[in-house]
Amino acid sequence: MTDLVIHDEWQLPAWTETVGPGWAALLVRLHQQLLVLAPDYRIEKCERGLGGLRICVADRFDDQGDFDGQWADLATQLTDATETASERTCEICGGPGRPRFRGGAREVWITALCDGCAAELTRQAIPEPRGARGSGR
Repeated sequence: MTDLVIHDEWQLPAWTETVGPGWAALLVRLHQQLLVLAPDYRIEKCERGLGGLRICVADRFDDQGDFDGQWADLATQLTDATETASERTCEICGGPGRPRFRGGAREVWITALCDGCAAELTRQAIPEPRGARGSGR
């Protein structure tokens, strides 16, 4: 695999550490695809929302200041495909997943998880009953 082009805070590698490894892989793939179209592309927004990624690329303009509609169309196709893939990809492990509600009484959010990662997170979140360990009963 070739090295990624050196990026700044306006390209997708800057966001890979803000999501789980499963989604970080999607961002790296999208980054590579966008580099082919425009090595100096810029991201305006990359965030979680409704169980998936939400990504907006900055518009591009030619030397005369005219809007580059072809860039917008191609970049939007790529970001839309990545957003859809994120909704079907476990954010933690990268396996097949689906959006699931998580949280508690004060806070609820949605993220895509596979069955295994969802079960593990549920096990970690449920405290063991008092006296369950070493109670001798």
